[in-house]
Amino acid sequence: MSRRKLIAWAEQLHTLHAHAIARLIGVDQPPAIRIDVAGTGPGAAWTNGLDVTLSTAWFAEHPDDAGACLHELTHAIMRAPIYDDTTRWLIEGIADWVRDELGEDMPWTFAHHEPGMATAGYQTTAHFLQWLENNHPGTVKALARELSRGTYDEAVWPQLTGSPLDLCVSEYEDAQPG
Repeated sequence: MSRRKLIAWAEQLHTLHAHAIARLIGVDQPPAIRIDVAGTGPGAAWTNGLDVTLSTAWFAEHPDDAGACLHELTHAIMRAPIYDDTTRWLIEGIADWVRDELGEDMPWTFAHHEPGMATAGYQTTAHFLQWLENNHPGTVKALARELSRGTYDEAVWPQLTGSPLDLCVSEYEDAQPG
């Protein structure tokens, strides 16, 4: 896919899904986002503020991976100002949860349970978040809002779910088959 076509494709995904992403994560109005491409980088795509960069190497091999683009668009729309050891797992998990909610998971990236990995980020966290959403509707949106505001702290979990994070994780683990 040429640079121009890859950018146009990603911009179309933004046009089609930005409002749905914003609704899922509790953002009133999705911002304008800049899309660029690079030959290679730290992954399939990456985000810096409102700039989303797509790897032409990745998309040459995976031209239908809309989920990777939607994951990064979620980061840009959420604009979480704090990305550190306390938030990284949840930010990445929410971005994958959004991808899954929009039906854009791929065979190599789908929500799944791995024992002890609920707070590891990405798809294992997306699976935990889906369980959480099924048991405490609206929690993911509320967590995303806290992250967007830069006010996320583990102390918010009892307010949202009635239990601290570690107890939520334990209940999730206990609920898994096998």
